Amino acid sequence: MLNAAEMISMSNRQRNAYQQWDKTSSPLERLSPYASPRMPIPAQASGEGAHKVYAMLAKGNTALFLDVWPLHMFYKKFGLQRFKRCLPERRELRGSVVWPIEAAVPFGAVQPRVVRAFDAIDAGDTAGGVKLLAEHEQLNILQPAMYDNTAFAMLMRANQFAWALNIPTGSAREIQLTLANQCTVTGANAKHEIFSKQPLANLADPNQRMAFVPRAAQRFDNLLRDPIEKHMVENSIFLIAHPR
Repeated sequence: MLNAAEMISMSNRQRNAYQQWDKTSSPLERLSPYASPRMPIPAQASGEGAHKVYAMLAKGNTALFLDVWPLHMFYKKFGLQRFKRCLPERRELRGSVVWPIEAAVPFGAVQPRVVRAFDAIDAGDTAGGVKLLAEHEQLNILQPAMYDNTAFAMLMRANQFAWALNIPTGSAREIQLTLANQCTVTGANAKHEIFSKQPLANLADPNQRMAFVPRAAQRFDNLLRDPIEKHMVENSIFLIAHPR
């Protein structure tokens, strides 16, 4: 999302500069092909693709939060048995809650992985619960909502191909999960887990993605078990949750 946001910003700056010049320049200046601010077609095309990527990632992240966070809060407050009893009633909220992926994923459908995940968490098997929830998030939510979208999948594959082969597009970036607060695409030392270094790796393939997600979860768990790293991660989460 950081990369997409920067590409959108660059494209907008170029377009705004050109439009401003077009309004204020003289007829003679507009006759010259070299007088106007540069608005390269590749940069504008990249900006359009970035809009698609940013919108899809934002929608997917929002849907994950809206799906999973209330489940954790309900379990924390009421316990496993009431959680299981009330979970089927969640579908009755359809149409009355914010749910940006309704066309792809009906809100409140009972997923067996979710029930098994909270069974595992309640039994003390946190790692097992995390694995099942990760599968639910990736396969039940993000796959139909994002990765089955052909245009989005192609944009992500093009990015991976260009980044892995160091093709100088000026826009390709490494696909990664950042495990600390990171305010810029480049120049930060935030800990992260990369998806793949292979040019033909396909993030839309659920099997390839599910090899990546557990690695990231394990690394996050390792950070939280280190007393110093735990403090740094918690501070990063606080900064993300309370932006200036």
